[in-house]
Amino acid sequence: MKDFERIKNALNHSNILVLKNEEKKVECSFIKEGLVYDNFEIENRALASALQEKSTNGIVEGFNFERLKNTYDWFTLHVKSRMVLEALK
Repeated sequence: MKDFERIKNALNHSNILVLKNEEKKVECSFIKEGLVYDNFEIENRALASALQEKSTNGIVEGFNFERLKNTYDWFTLHVKSRMVLEALK
């Protein structure tokens, strides 16, 4: 759950999100004005795949970034419901 809080904080202080797939993780780099504001890895597959769905070729910027930032509470609810559904299977 720390990932959700960290993403929310980074979204508020940046304007581009770059996602890089690694073996079992996704590396998130939040960029503002050409400088990396925050960089961390996400191991939760539900959260990682939801972020990938929001990106275009691993980059979330412009309108898509603003929409993710402004609807982050709904995004979080969507991901958490996916996690619960997977746990129930």
